[in-house]
Amino acid sequence: HHTIDAPDPAARGPHAVRTLTYGSGTDRRRAAYRDSVAVRTASVDASPFVSLTPEAARERKDYWGFEPKAFPVNARVWYPDAPGRFPLVLVVHGNHDMKDFSDPGYAYLGELLASRGYVVASVDMNFLNGSIRGENDARGWMLLQHVKAWHAFDTTAGNPLRGRADLANVALIGHSRGGEAV
Repeated sequence: HHTIDAPDPAARGPHAVRTLTYGSGTDRRRAAYRDSVAVRTASVDASPFVSLTPEAARERKDYWGFEPKAFPVNARVWYPDAPGRFPLVLVVHGNHDMKDFSDPGYAYLGELLASRGYVVASVDMNFLNGSIRGENDARGWMLLQHVKAWHAFDTTAGNPLRGRADLANVALIGHSRGGEAV
């Protein structure tokens, strides 16, 4: 047996943690992206990257209220309650039933990493889940839209995320299809 003499990696760090959501502000299924957004983002046209049968397109529009021409840029964010810029970590979930939202599942990781000096965003791509095939380009492109959004946050006066993220130090993490997006 070998014992590593190191701090517990699951122990919280020294920083208090703040949280917020950014997104469209119009999500019909999730209050966090409808009623609780601190930063509103514009939708993006992902239609060149998504191919749906007419039936699948209709089902998704009925459920979500939008189509690939107007995908939202939504995320849940955890960040240190401390002055300064911190490395940005974008986390992307995997594929599953689109009605089984998994972006909240990274709260434990967001809390832990933010307490240790990182800004963490759990990126919402639930609307790309389920029966869509060949959508990995859309996932990667959507992730780039979040990076682009963070650059806009950093230059917008009054934005609560302005000056929070060190945009020269960005980590991308993904599980399953989220890993393929990365």
